[in-house]
Amino acid sequence: MFQFMTSTRIIFGEGALHDSLSLLNQFGYSALLVTGQDQQRSQQLEQYFKQQNMRYQRLVIKGEPLIAMIEELAAMGRTFCPDMVIGIGGGSVLDVAKSLAALIPNQGSVYDYVDVVGRNVPLQVKSLPFIAIPTTAGTGAEVSKSAVLQSAQEQVKVNLSNVELFPDLAIIDPTLTYGMDSVLSGCCAMDAFTHLMEAYVCGEPNPLTDMICEEGLKRISMSILAACRDDHYPSRSDMAFAAMLGGMARSNAKLGAAHGLASSLSGRLNAPHGLITARLSPYVMAENISVAIELGRSDVLARYQKLAVILTMNSDANIEDSVQWVDSILTKLQLPLLSKYGLCNTTFEEVAEDALRTCAIKGNPLPLNQQRLITILEQVCYRCCDYHSHD
Repeated sequence: MFQFMTSTRIIFGEGALHDSLSLLNQFGYSALLVTGQDQQRSQQLEQYFKQQNMRYQRLVIKGEPLIAMIEELAAMGRTFCPDMVIGIGGGSVLDVAKSLAALIPNQGSVYDYVDVVGRNVPLQVKSLPFIAIPTTAGTGAEVSKSAVLQSAQEQVKVNLSNVELFPDLAIIDPTLTYGMDSVLSGCCAMDAFTHLMEAYVCGEPNPLTDMICEEGLKRISMSILAACRDDHYPSRSDMAFAAMLGGMARSNAKLGAAHGLASSLSGRLNAPHGLITARLSPYVMAENISVAIELGRSDVLARYQKLAVILTMNSDANIEDSVQWVDSILTKLQLPLLSKYGLCNTTFEEVAEDALRTCAIKGNPLPLNQQRLITILEQVCYRCCDYHSHD
């Protein structure tokens, strides 16, 4: 038995934002507009609000969504009293907007509703209508039920997760990703890859997420380099579609050790989440394959075998080819190494210990103990040092 949930309505395609503006009226006549620093991306929305005489307030988000920031913005939002919340931007912007839609009508602190460092109690009151419009192709937050927030005090990332957080409307317009910086594009693309890869090999897959993951991974394999390096528009569309599928997959299956370790590291390193999961993923994949061989888990090995076939587009691919494909893509995308952000200065024992407490790691296809997680971190660090010694 399985269940599947996603955003109430999804509109996908080039020009989707322009063609969907009139749908906003069904949610009311005042909007809290949450954006990134690039005002140009939200220009269409602001012009529409003015044409319709809609009341709106714009909040500009810089950097990671800190819990303290969310508390402050929620208090401002309650004063403004919007009918809806609209988020247009990357993953952090959508996570802030999603959190505000949930928290403005609810009493109490953010800590009441988050996991890891909070009480993780259910929302008492229904969220405000929430419209998600991604301008990057990575997190899939536009179709997910969770927002990732950072607790600066505990140096850890936490989840605000509830079925109430699924957007009422997701507008995915690939043109909003055109012209993105190649490194940022690569980090986002590999974030989408890790969502799909971990959901595909996780301990609790289902037939529907399998189908979603296979399609998403196929599109990433075909389009990731042309989208990120050449800004090829049809490939950008493939990546936006794959990111959306990744959001669906992670909301309805499980993740794994790459996300567990990344949650622990994200509070310690000032590095993009997608870059952390990307740099961890080949080592987590290799460790899972190694443990599966030791334990004779043919079901897990069959998953990685199929993954290798999808990624390499070669029906004769070996299991290890999936790991080599990821390594090769990371090199071609020229994504920074984690040593640049201080990975090798962290205490691996503490990172591994914190990772074992995350929800994400519970979905790993096989249980990895603290020592195995430390080994993964040492391998990533060794690779960084080895890379620099050849510069």
